[in-house]
Amino acid sequence: MTRTLIIAILTCFSVGMLSAQQDMSWRKHRKLGDDLAAEGQYYDAAENYRMAWEAKKSKTELIFLAAENYARVRDYRKAAEAYQHIQDKSSEYPLVGMKYARNLKQDGQYEKARAAFQRVLDTYTGQDKAILQEIITAELQGIDLATQLPSRADRRLEISFPGSGINTEFDEFGATPMDVDLIYYTSTMGGQARMYESRRSGRTWTKGATPGNFPVVQGGQYGNSALAPDGQRLYFTICNGDGGWQDLNTRCEIYVIKRNGTSWSQPERLPDFVNAKGVNTTQPAVAHFGGLEYLYFSSNRQGGRGGMDLWYVTRDMGRDNNDFTFPVNLGATINTLGDEITPFYNIDEDMLYFASNGHAGMGGLDVFKSKGEEVNWGTPQNAGIPINSSADDYGYVATNGGFGGFVSSNRVFGGEKTNTRHFDLFEFSVGGRQMTLKANVYDKASGNLLADVKVALYQVFEDGVENLLITKDFASGSYLFELLPNRRFRVEVTKNGYQPAGYVFSTNDPSTTTYGQPLFLDAVGGGAATTPDGSSPIMTEVPPAAGNTRPTFGNKPATNPPATANTGGGTPPATTTTTTTAPPPASPTAALPDAGEYTARGLTPPDDLEYSSSATRYQGSYFKIQLAAVRTYNPNHADVQQAAALGSIQTEYIGSRNLTRVMLADFFSEADAKSALGRVKRYFPNAYIVRYDNGVRYGKVNL
Repeated sequence: MTRTLIIAILTCFSVGMLSAQQDMSWRKHRKLGDDLAAEGQYYDAAENYRMAWEAKKSKTELIFLAAENYARVRDYRKAAEAYQHIQDKSSEYPLVGMKYARNLKQDGQYEKARAAFQRVLDTYTGQDKAILQEIITAELQGIDLATQLPSRADRRLEISFPGSGINTEFDEFGATPMDVDLIYYTSTMGGQARMYESRRSGRTWTKGATPGNFPVVQGGQYGNSALAPDGQRLYFTICNGDGGWQDLNTRCEIYVIKRNGTSWSQPERLPDFVNAKGVNTTQPAVAHFGGLEYLYFSSNRQGGRGGMDLWYVTRDMGRDNNDFTFPVNLGATINTLGDEITPFYNIDEDMLYFASNGHAGMGGLDVFKSKGEEVNWGTPQNAGIPINSSADDYGYVATNGGFGGFVSSNRVFGGEKTNTRHFDLFEFSVGGRQMTLKANVYDKASGNLLADVKVALYQVFEDGVENLLITKDFASGSYLFELLPNRRFRVEVTKNGYQPAGYVFSTNDPSTTTYGQPLFLDAVGGGAATTPDGSSPIMTEVPPAAGNTRPTFGNKPATNPPATANTGGGTPPATTTTTTTAPPPASPTAALPDAGEYTARGLTPPDDLEYSSSATRYQGSYFKIQLAAVRTYNPNHADVQQAAALGSIQTEYIGSRNLTRVMLADFFSEADAKSALGRVKRYFPNAYIVRYDNGVRYGKVNL
């Protein structure tokens, strides 16, 4: 009979025959607890350590072992009850008072936790007290926050429990929306982390199954997926399979698979400088900005500030390879002495979401949000109730459209989840009942789907006033938004070379959750060519002049004088280049001699690429605004024409990448550049300011 089977039999007796257990000696309970802990049965181990201590209270290490194992399975109440007996024995059990206070906090016993934290701060005499004080200060701020948040809860948000189709008695986390009614997620069913898929069926979700057409992963555990915004890449982690799933103690590496028709390619491991040897590299998230793909992830590699930190790398989307830049830490505004994990960049909000136990939170891990880019971020804000709870909450992800999403939590949830010992996926939605706007756009003459359409969604009020909610580009001709109930909306669809079309509807039908109708657009003058690669509207293919294989360079005369400083400019979102800390600029003096088309190279990495242009160059320092970097440039697109009202449209061709930078120029003061940026972001939300020194591109700057 194997050791595991013996333990299983003993465990069965320990659960089913309490009276027999009570007759066991403290030594037998201790031995059984040790065996159970070695097998990963931490809760049952804790129960046996507790019973051993009750029989031999002079052995305080027994109640300490009970507390440690209760805490390991996140049974905060039982852990706190055990720790309280030894909370003042820090000489024997270092920082045990801190552990007691944290478990009280995560059980929602905030005032007891406050007193326990204060007691630790008052009695601790170690040399690292300054670090401990910083940590406890954040914990106390979190308690203050927890007492305030209920009155400030977002009443529009409704949290629901998806049910047993997705959730089990094991851990479920890492939700990835693949479509409006399909998610990938990770579950540790059977003790090993694996990826599953589930589809929405009415108000419920189907039982989790292996994703269709997903490649076979040989060995190890895998999960924590992230789909690129264009749907062409799926990043995920493959992790060490020894010892089962151990949360952040399981070493993982990031892999990528690429869309191949209706299936996926074989997994490709990212380079060694991303997957550093001997460290955990996990929980990828993807965002696209101006021709670059940003890959955010969590790692405990050297150069971080605490345990797990958030990092990012980038790659050129013009190349289908894994040639990423070296990892960059997001900085001390985001990263703390604790753990920062599960990044998610919401492009609709220009907002980074992540989980942390180092910022002031109401529980252990809380979800936070911050606006910014690369290494420049605003002070993180707690996402509040109901996203967060007194337990651990992480893995926030929003669905396309921003009116719903998922979060992983071990919170108690009514009669559907009765303990905190495992993580489940929770779904959140705005306004309760989820509704979707979903339809297609066609060419009226041919009946074919139209690629690269722009769809604007307005809310229409009773007095006829309209409020623009969102404008998005859809590459495939199918558009999708999530809606609020009992409201009136207007849809407007535009495409270059076609007459716009739209319709009005109301979300007041209790029998349906999906709205929308197909639209057939009339071409103007025979229509305009479209690209097959899903590029943005200003990348629409324009037949080149005979013998011309790349754009014609030069200036497009402005229809109005450059904008003056009367609007200001906000902090731009993450964009195509690293922000440069520039030396003070010198005022421009005069135009340099006209040399026709010329070639130059940017002055600072990663902007140090060779480019060609025929734009006028000036002595001294001045500014331009980069609108986009595109494969094929259409100067007649409506958004480009709108931008031309603010200045001169210029281009720079990067031959090594076959990209054309589209620039709005020239601005000879910071105020003018910031004013124009604030206006042009209406048409190009990812635009940013670039500085030029003596006619040569210096790099992106924040003014």
